[in-house]
Amino acid sequence: VMVVARFFGVLPLSGIRSNELPQRVRFRWLSPYILLFLGVSFFVIADFVLSAKLVSTNGLKLYTIGKLALGIIQFSSLCPLGSLSFSVICIFCFGAFINIATQWPVIMRETVRCEQIFLQPCYASPEGLKFGQNLKRWSLVLLLAATFEHLTYVGSALWSNYQQIHECKLEIGFWHNYFIRERQELFSVIPYNQWMLLFIEWSTLSMTFVWNFGDIFLALLCWGLRIRFQQLHWRIRQNLLASMGREYWQEIRSDLLDLHDLLKLYESKLSGLVLVSCSHNMYFICVQIYRSFRVKGALMDEFYFWFCLLYVIARLLNMMFAAASIPQEAQDIANSLYEVPSRFWCHDLDRLSEMLRNEAFALSGKGYFHLTRRLIFAVRLAQALTMFIFPLIPQMAAALMGYELVLFHEMKGTEAQKGTCTRGAGSSKSIFYS
Repeated sequence: VMVVARFFGVLPLSGIRSNELPQRVRFRWLSPYILLFLGVSFFVIADFVLSAKLVSTNGLKLYTIGKLALGIIQFSSLCPLGSLSFSVICIFCFGAFINIATQWPVIMRETVRCEQIFLQPCYASPEGLKFGQNLKRWSLVLLLAATFEHLTYVGSALWSNYQQIHECKLEIGFWHNYFIRERQELFSVIPYNQWMLLFIEWSTLSMTFVWNFGDIFLALLCWGLRIRFQQLHWRIRQNLLASMGREYWQEIRSDLLDLHDLLKLYESKLSGLVLVSCSHNMYFICVQIYRSFRVKGALMDEFYFWFCLLYVIARLLNMMFAAASIPQEAQDIANSLYEVPSRFWCHDLDRLSEMLRNEAFALSGKGYFHLTRRLIFAVRLAQALTMFIFPLIPQMAAALMGYELVLFHEMKGTEAQKGTCTRGAGSSKSIFYS
């Protein structure tokens, strides 16, 4: 996963291959990998500027949305805000990851130091023995799901392009029309050039990857940390009813402190990414739920719309439940300590129990909210709007409701979108307009 992220310029790091020592992980501003980051950053900023130009020309509409592209909202020439929002999201995502990349060597060193503790025989729980295997399997599933979502879009876009060329009898090449449809904000100011297509496609894939990778990255880190808490819990339960000495509980408390310190390190370095991830997912789900009441289009377009919406909800749920499983596991450990017979209770065990009760074992979004199960399920059913239950904290739910009301207000008096053929080659009719 990290190698793929490096290829797309998301994490320009060296020494991240599985056969290399963690101590060799490096981030350097003067390295070949940083060129990939600079290349895609240039493209994202240019895309933002050109999309902003289209928005200034055509006007800003809060609800504006056109066809879905690459699992993200991308808009037609009449709907430039989607490409603008896409580029803004990607700018924040790339910014969050380059900040993480500069700190990743420190994060890796502390992670490896903590990992050595749980590789000892006393922590050989079933989950711990399959640690690497489970994470690799889960990362493969998440990447395949993201790939399938992207391929579903490509199939929908190719079919829509084919229909437009034949129904409108356009005298233009298939791929020429396809790429103009996909990147109207670019080809509206620069001439179509086949030599640029490779760079444009790689940059577009990078933007799509970083949009998916935030949730995948956080989910994998949280699942890994959760397994370590499970190993600690497993060791405690193995000796729960036995008379263990003071040294045993001191060691357990020391190992828990190391886990807590690692979690706090993740909290300080990853909270920005948590905030960006939850924010852009909330925006996407909010707009898509609103549009779900107005979907009218071809079968392929409607299928992609619903599949993409469900995919994003599932991806966000996976990330948030992975993060929320850490404080839940800490709570389970605290509950297990109450099963220790009173005759075996000691001062070190009391300090361990107090630590579990008083410390926060949860990631947050820059301190604005913490990812816990209690907060995830705090959203009332009425705030879900439709049949979907959103994994959002109350503040997010309030923002969601407010934004939906703004969307309904803004939609009053809007004009229907013109037909595809009336706008010539390179145009695309949104499936979300009546």
